[in-house]
Amino acid sequence: MAFNATWHPGPEAVAGMQQIGSARELAALVIYLDPDSLAIMPPPDPSQWPRFVSLLRQLRDGADELADHLDRTGVPGKDGEVAE
Repeated sequence: MAFNATWHPGPEAVAGMQQIGSARELAALVIYLDPDSLAIMPPPDPSQWPRFVSLLRQLRDGADELADHLDRTGVPGKDGEVAE
């Protein structure tokens, strides 16, 4: 089943790892988008964790690339001009 979604985070959006319970596998990457939330959980089968770790690293790298791009691009002002 495919799932596609697009969110625009609110001003209080945050993200991080959250331990859920006491078991190692009960941890998630949680993104609080203000007001919505998204939790990315590891697969229940630990043999699949290496592929999941690879995905998490891709997310990290993609987020870093996007942050760098936005930093380079600048922030548009009220008049639409980009401030650098």
